[in-house]
Amino acid sequence: MTAAKPDGGLAAALLQLAGHADQLRELREAIEALQKTVDSLTDPGSGKGRYQPVPAPRWWLLDGPDRQAAIDRLAAWVETVYRPSYGHQAARLPACWREHPLCLFMLDWLSELHASLYLQPRRTPPMLSGQAEWQSRLLPAAADTMALEGAACSHRRSRA
Repeated sequence: MTAAKPDGGLAAALLQLAGHADQLRELREAIEALQKTVDSLTDPGSGKGRYQPVPAPRWWLLDGPDRQAAIDRLAAWVETVYRPSYGHQAARLPACWREHPLCLFMLDWLSELHASLYLQPRRTPPMLSGQAEWQSRLLPAAADTMALEGAACSHRRSRA
């Protein structure tokens, strides 16, 4: 039996591994750069990219300043988007909506869904379908419900 001739197999393998190490480092750097881009697009504080909904308020648990802050956020949307944009639907919102938990729940999801549908960097076919659904079915149903809530409330009777 003869001994195998050294053909540089180990040295060649080590050189090949060293070349892969450089490639792996470059790939890792590229992935990290892409991750930073993704993070900046999904970070609501970055001011750019995809809108991310805020956590749902737990109206049944909120009180004091926390409740007021959540209501103030809704009031800002009602005054800047809902009333100026949605005509007769928005006109039916009871003046005392802040005092009706049902209206708070409705306005919360309306405002967040509106933002989710209209604050995206581009419109896709599914998003267009969502906008049509929001405008033609969800908004009118929510406006009807809030109007009924206000029509039957004691606030309206005490102001009359």
